[in-house]
Amino acid sequence: MKRFVVTSLGCKVNQAEAASLAADLAARGWQPAAAGQAADLAVLLTCAVTGPAARQSRQMARRLAREHPGAQVVVTGCDLQAEPRAYVGQGQAVLGRALLPRLAELLEAGALPVEPAPPAPDAGALLPGQWQAGGRRSRALLKVQDGCNASCAYCIVPLARGRSRSLPLDQAVAAWQELGQTGAPEVVLTGIHLGRWGQDLDPPAYLTHLLRALLAAHPDPRLRLSSLECQELTDQIIALAAIEPRLCRHFHLPLQSGSERVLKAMGRPYGPADYAARVRAAHQALPGLCLGADVLAGLPGEDAAAFADTYELIQSLPLSYLHVFPYSPRPGTRAAAMPNRPPARVAKQRAARLRELGQAKRRAFLQEQLGRVLEVVVERSGLGRSGNYCLVALDGPLPPGERALVEIEGLQDIGKGPVLRGRVLA
Repeated sequence: MKRFVVTSLGCKVNQAEAASLAADLAARGWQPAAAGQAADLAVLLTCAVTGPAARQSRQMARRLAREHPGAQVVVTGCDLQAEPRAYVGQGQAVLGRALLPRLAELLEAGALPVEPAPPAPDAGALLPGQWQAGGRRSRALLKVQDGCNASCAYCIVPLARGRSRSLPLDQAVAAWQELGQTGAPEVVLTGIHLGRWGQDLDPPAYLTHLLRALLAAHPDPRLRLSSLECQELTDQIIALAAIEPRLCRHFHLPLQSGSERVLKAMGRPYGPADYAARVRAAHQALPGLCLGADVLAGLPGEDAAAFADTYELIQSLPLSYLHVFPYSPRPGTRAAAMPNRPPARVAKQRAARLRELGQAKRRAFLQEQLGRVLEVVVERSGLGRSGNYCLVALDGPLPPGERALVEIEGLQDIGKGPVLRGRVLA
């Protein structure tokens, strides 16, 4: 019996793709290698979103070769697409994204290519991405979109994944039904630019169409969106969330900067006022809504005034948490060559201030949940995850994946910050 491991770095889309590759290999007779067991095949989906992520990907490729001596190591994914020559000549098979859906077929034929210059990432079929609930995930993942047509100055993703492409509606509905039938209590809808789903189809469709179709196709799973641009959080999506309890009241809206000038230089398609208007509209319409944001500190052109704009905008908005990153140049992007980038130490200081603000926002949001009754999905940690993205420490053991109603009684520190404390009602 041949054994395999599939390792992914980076985003939920990579995780969903890795799960689909593993399922395809298992369906063709391969056996997943147990922990500590040598594999005959090691597949790595790399990440290219930042310079450190690219370095980690290259380190992981070498690590897999050490941990599985004699195995066929196959490197693929975003960093391979962006920097293929970093992997050529190390004894690894280099597989471009366009051929990735055919991985198992190529293995059976003994025809894995070595591609110092892989074809365009969007030249092949859309790679499936579906992770069923169970094992170490209590929530399922479903990839419905890939690629990006935007040209943000700091981002390598369009080069690594190609143009925006959508999973057709009937295929998305079939995958949703399968996940529902296997008992998934929640499905996280993922994509590289999720809000663009459907706009490349013929005839074009929109994300609201997909959400309505999925919720109608199976009555059980609740549905969570991974990330949307602020302008893609439409009035229609907000209205659907107001009447559909299974559409999680949790939206993650990348901000990156609160400076009009910096946003324009980075090629972002909105300004601070646009972002604020969408956040406030959603917050007003949806009680208990959790709103998260990504922020980059130290982008080129971010002087003290621009950082103050960012800090003050975030401070003024009903955001629930922040994901903060000090900007690091990614070779191959326009921003890497832009002038007036703050020194690394300044970027780190600004990031630290934003994280402190994010922690205060998070604690305030948790405080607002006291006395409420929330439905949670139990995770393997023994905590529950509410529809509005709160972690809840439960007062009794429940199996992972079970749904429960919990009355929120207080806050509790678990070492990584505060979570809610709840009493299970049903």
